[in-house]
Order: sequence, then structure tokens, then C-alpha cells
Amino acid sequence: MASPRLSVWAALTLVCGLITSCGRQAPAPTTAAPAAPAAVSLRFPIPIVESGQASFYLAQDKGFFAAENLDVKFEMGSKELNPVKMVATGQDTFAVLGGPDTLLVARSKGVPLKALAVLHRKSNFPCLLTLQKSGLTKLDQLQGKKIGFNYGHISTDVLRNLLHKGGIKSTEVDVGMDYNQLITGALDAEWAFTVTGGMDLPAKGVAVNIISPADYGIVTHGYTLFATEKTIAEKPDVVLRFLRASLKGVKLAVEHPEEATRSLLQRDPKLDPALNLKRQQAYNAVTSCSADFPPGYMDKEMFQTTYDRLLEEKVIEKSFDPAEAFTTQFIDELNRKPAAK
Repeated sequence: MASPRLSVWAALTLVCGLITSCGRQAPAPTTAAPAAPAAVSLRFPIPIVESGQASFYLAQDKGFFAAENLDVKFEMGSKELNPVKMVATGQDTFAVLGGPDTLLVARSKGVPLKALAVLHRKSNFPCLLTLQKSGLTKLDQLQGKKIGFNYGHISTDVLRNLLHKGGIKSTEVDVGMDYNQLITGALDAEWAFTVTGGMDLPAKGVAVNIISPADYGIVTHGYTLFATEKTIAEKPDVVLRFLRASLKGVKLAVEHPEEATRSLLQRDPKLDPALNLKRQQAYNAVTSCSADFPPGYMDKEMFQTTYDRLLEEKVIEKSFDPAEAFTTQFIDELNRKPAAK
């Protein structure tokens, strides 16, 4: 039988233990720190702030990228810092081209790029401008004329195809983005995008005619968002999140062009508000944003017809299936309707 003294000591020890345990706070539950935003970059095709970029600026200003835990940096393009080069070498995550044409040419050279979205279906941006006073309004009137091109720009192969189909022989002059020679009459016609030069010159009081390849059966598509096959394979979640935020910006820009223009002007306050709102509305008019053609819509025909035209111009170095140049996996996922309950 245990001694009374031991029993008392044991009881005291038990009571003290209970008091100590009751007074001690339970350890706080540990929670993982939120993941840092994924840093990605988007390269634009030109070196200036322009309305074609506005939907991305709007997506950033509305917090769409932040909501996807993305830290997006916008970069300007140039001949030296062109989107294909900057994405292919891993210096940028994503980029935009003026159309799928340049991407198809790059793939024919073995550059593993894929389109993720085409913002403007049947946009028909590339065109030729002539001075209104010249009276040159039709393709056959350009026979033997002097025409300004921007070598390396997406419009070059489109316009050469137009001239070849029309049997037009002309003298080419590489003028870049300078329209002074057209204005002074040193050139008879010059390349343009309908939404850029085609609007800028009239805004400066220079009346122009537009000769559109679309009127001669050459259909073209607009801004094309792309990445490398490596990024698509290794970071599909980042691609999906970036595309979701970007296309939300596209939809909002279509619905609220004034708001998109305000986002644009924040990047360059020197831009003319009225002209750029008009430009935004022109972009919106050809932006896929409907039930049949949701934001970013692409299909095989769009790429096949572009590929066939490039083949005619002999700029496809090695033939391939144009379906390899784009993927709809992300757009399909974003547009997938939830199952009915």
C-alpha cells in the first residue's frame, strides 16, 4: 500500500500539471505564405504606344492580371527587338504580332512558336494609301508606279501578293513608317494599316484613298498573341491565367472603348483623345467578341489561307501543317461552359 505522503505528492504534481497545461496557449496553426506573383513580360510589335495595345493596359489597370497572381511587364518592339526574336530567345514570355503571317514564316524556319489567340478576325488592316488628289483608287492604276514599303513589316508579303495577283509591276522603296514621301508626291502609293496610317493622315488634313487587298480577295487577320512551345508545355497554368486576364481586357475594351482609351492615354498623355477613341472603335469593329467568335477566336482556315498566301510569295522556307502553329486548348478551356447541375 502506498504511503500517504507519496499519495499527497502525486496528487499535487497532477494538479500543478493540469494548471500549467490549462494556462499554456495552443500553438498557432501554420499557414503557407502566399505565392509571389509570377513575373511575365509581353512584347508589342511596334515601338510606340498605340490603341492596339489598349486592351492589355486596361486589363492591368482593372487588376485582371493581379487577380491571376501575375506581375506583367509590357515591352515595346522594334526591328531589333522584334517579338519573334524576343520570345524565341526566352527574353519575353509572350508577344503580339500584327497577324499570324510572321509567326507562320518563323515556324517554317524552325522557330517553335504557337499562337494562343487572334484578337482580330478578318480585320484586313494592311492596305495601300494614295493621295486623294492623285486619282489613284484602283489596283490596276498602280502599274509602273513607285510604292513605299516597310521591309520586315507584316504588310510587305500581303501587299506583294496583292500586286502579283493583279499583275502589277512597280518600283519598291523602303520607307519604314515615314509618310513624308507620299505626302510630297515622291511616292505614288504607300503601305499602311487602315487603323494607323489610314487614320493618322486624314487627321492631319491629308486626304487619302485606301486600296484594300480584301477588295481583291485577300483576307487578313489581326493581332496574334503567342508563346513558345516550351512555355506552353512547362507553364500551362501561367499561360491560362495570362490569357484569361488578357481576354477579359479585350472584352471590356469592346464594351467600353472610352475606358480603354483612358488607359492608353495614361501611358502617353500626348496622344489625341478623340483620334484614339475613333481608332479604338475601329479596332473593336473587327475584334472577335461574340457567341460565335469569342475573344481570341482561331481556327484552321484562318491559318491555312494565310499559309497558302505565304507559299505563293515563296517565303515559307520549309512546308508544315499550319495547324501546328496554333493551339486552342486554352481558349477552349476558358470558353467551356460549366456542366448543368
